[in-house]
Amino acid sequence: MKKIVFLSLVLAILSGCGYTSKTVLPRDIKTIYVDTVKNRIPVNRVSTYEPGLEMSITNAIIERLEQDGNLKVVKREEADAVLEANLIAYEQEGVRFSRLESVQEYRLYIVLGIRLLEGKTGDVIWEEPQFSGDTEYFVSPVRSQARGEATVEAINRLSRNVVDRIVEDW
Repeated sequence: MKKIVFLSLVLAILSGCGYTSKTVLPRDIKTIYVDTVKNRIPVNRVSTYEPGLEMSITNAIIERLEQDGNLKVVKREEADAVLEANLIAYEQEGVRFSRLESVQEYRLYIVLGIRLLEGKTGDVIWEEPQFSGDTEYFVSPVRSQARGEATVEAINRLSRNVVDRIVEDW
């Protein structure tokens, strides 16, 4: 009886459950160029904009790709793939209110439109029209500091999501 249980356990472990940590890069992509994020937020919706946000997002994506290690970040002319991104929203909304209806907690979110292109031909490999990263933060006496820290966290989540989308393709 012990042998049957042991054998069953070994077979279950060897067969796996369908999940793998192996990356699934589309079309043999080994190198990538990350184009600078372009600000495409409509002028009438720029009320909470942070100067330099595009560069912060671009740098965070590059750093995340380098940490991940599956793709080498290179110059555009050397790249198997090119990532283009447009910043289409940087907004906050109240999620928790006091009895007097003042905001106690905000959700901050950053939304990009992203495309992964074939490096040589420029053909679209995949496109995500609304790809986001978000975080929540509590109102503090120094509101700009709280929002600044939340922006960094939202950028980190966004860059992790973008890189996961590129290397895992699922």
